[in-house]
Amino acid sequence: MEKLSGRIAVSEQARRTLVAHVGGDAVLIPNGVRVSEFASGDPLEGFDPSRPSIMFLGRVDEPRKGFDVLMAAMPTILDAVPDIQVVVVGPGDIDDLRDSLDPSVTSHVTFLGRVSDEVKVSALRAVDVYVAPHRGGESFGIVLIEAMAAGTAVVASDLPAFRQVLEEGLSGALFENGNAEALALQVIALLADDAIRASYEQEGWRRVQEFDWDVVVDDVIAVYESVAVGGEKVTEDLRGQIVGRLGNWSN
Repeated sequence: MEKLSGRIAVSEQARRTLVAHVGGDAVLIPNGVRVSEFASGDPLEGFDPSRPSIMFLGRVDEPRKGFDVLMAAMPTILDAVPDIQVVVVGPGDIDDLRDSLDPSVTSHVTFLGRVSDEVKVSALRAVDVYVAPHRGGESFGIVLIEAMAAGTAVVASDLPAFRQVLEEGLSGALFENGNAEALALQVIALLADDAIRASYEQEGWRRVQEFDWDVVVDDVIAVYESVAVGGEKVTEDLRGQIVGRLGNWSN
């Protein structure tokens, strides 16, 4: 990698890791999504839109995804929101997991397993709040972007990458990493107050426009063109120019 003329990092954390282990520098350009693909979706089968709802997306038996944190938060959430629906999307040993949960919690959880992109979009659009209780190991947070593109309010662990995506809590609610009680309180607050939830939805929609592929691809092309034309390594000046177009993404 030392011989590369251009390098792209999807987050400031990823860039710092690259610089620390390889040296040189990299242009910071986040991952992108096709925002328009999340603008509509078929109704989610078996879902009751009249009940409050949250969603988890990820491998349920992968500790760093934090599904156990969400389940630990459920008793507190159920006390305040007894009719809540929890939609869980992602691979893992669902049968063993279901057997390990308290029946009072399991009765509120719908495990969809691995689904198509179309069903994922439908689920994201159907629920009131998307929850990302990840414990760590995230360099970006594409799932937050997808949820915001679907018009859904986000509650996420206060990880550096998530904090960047959510603008320090402006475009989504943050809670202390691994703190189930803090997660529960954020979920309860958003489900109880339509105005707060709507504010996060609106701020999330504004924020996600910066990650649309139509925007991101121009920055990627600029890096390739700078290398192809100049034949020089990516410089701090070029990195700064592109970061400037992405607002506070590098903060």
